[in-house]
Amino acid sequence: MKTNLYSRSKFLLKLILIPMLMVISTSHGNNVNYIIIDVRTIEEWRTGHLKDAKHLPLDILEDQVKNLVINPQETVYIYCRSGNRSGMAKQIMNRLGYQHAKNLGSLTEASQFLRKPIQK
Repeated sequence: MKTNLYSRSKFLLKLILIPMLMVISTSHGNNVNYIIIDVRTIEEWRTGHLKDAKHLPLDILEDQVKNLVINPQETVYIYCRSGNRSGMAKQIMNRLGYQHAKNLGSLTEASQFLRKPIQK
């Protein structure tokens, strides 16, 4: 009786935990509830950028971000060459009311974090 109960409990835990772990492990790669912004120059953008990223250079971000990110509650991932400009972009977006802006640092770091390929 105890063995049967133990086996059932173990099975139920697997039924619950495995799908939860799968969601957690793929939450960035497949989740479409975010926007990716590359704040580098057009020349840098042309050398390669993340798949699905939008190009919005830092020098026009403050004036144009509202056209790209309509919902200020949406998560926005920002990257640049080193993380410096994306840090400034995050500060600008926070000041404009976008509290879910995240500085991912460089293109490579963003690619790894989001599990997105770099494309030309």
